[in-house]
Amino acid sequence: MSETLVSLMMPAWRPRAEWLREAVRSALAQTGCAIELVLIDDGSPVPVASLLEGLEDPRLRVIRIEHGGEAQARNSGIAEARGEYLRFIDADDVIEPASTSLLLGLCEGHGGVIAYGATLFCDEDLRPLWKMTSEVEGNGVTACLLGRFQTRLPAFLFPRRVIELTGAWDPGFEVSPDWDFILRSLEHAQVRGTGSVAALYRRHSGGATANPAGGAKAAERLVARYFDRHPEQRGTALERQARARSLAHAGRIYATHRRPGKAISMLARAARLDPGAVWMEVSQGLPRLAARGRRVLRMEPGELREPPRPSN
Repeated sequence: MSETLVSLMMPAWRPRAEWLREAVRSALAQTGCAIELVLIDDGSPVPVASLLEGLEDPRLRVIRIEHGGEAQARNSGIAEARGEYLRFIDADDVIEPASTSLLLGLCEGHGGVIAYGATLFCDEDLRPLWKMTSEVEGNGVTACLLGRFQTRLPAFLFPRRVIELTGAWDPGFEVSPDWDFILRSLEHAQVRGTGSVAALYRRHSGGATANPAGGAKAAERLVARYFDRHPEQRGTALERQARARSLAHAGRIYATHRRPGKAISMLARAARLDPGAVWMEVSQGLPRLAARGRRVLRMEPGELREPPRPSN
């Protein structure tokens, strides 16, 4: 068992009690490494600590702050964390028991490496929908800009020194602050990945995807901010492709929310810059379409296993 301490950071604001408890149990069930769980109560009307009866554990610390949003809550958690490595988890997700140890093994002995695993997308009851994974190794910046980094924040493990170089989470990103943070962190580190599932990502009506306009604007802003930081890359093929990708992604967000006018406008702008960006968005949307079809037909996704349920 590795003695390196990993801080698991979990912000929560008005969490659903049963989902929060599932998330906390999965964090405390990590095997093969030393962990602490820092739960940041972002000023919830009902104190989060009151929802954790029976889950007392010396590795669990709850800090309560004034409500300031996701980025501020994560920054507060970083300030409280004691670990050499940090992992960011949401209060409605579940992480696999051996995943932190697996990711830590990819990091240790390799300097400033960010590790990541696959994400299993699930419905509200944690029934599997599709698996999202990547094969990115080394420099992950280009893959992130072009939408080829197919996993989610709870599946990443960050060395503390990379986080210090990255800087604080940006409160200006009210939607998708995670991808702004991930992209900035990739500018300071190499990546190593595994195809093993690290996190179960619960899709529900109150999630980040519920705000299509905000998601579309965030996608464009993320790309613009990158080239503001790297003006020497303006006018390159990478900028054109990245802009096209952000527009195509915005188009798919609008299409998913049945706003065809906005979707067509975004996709047309993307196609003028790089037709391949539109095709990539369509191809990446196929697993989601298949998952939706399975729900309609009441079919089980036979190739995907049922996720393990944390024990009480």
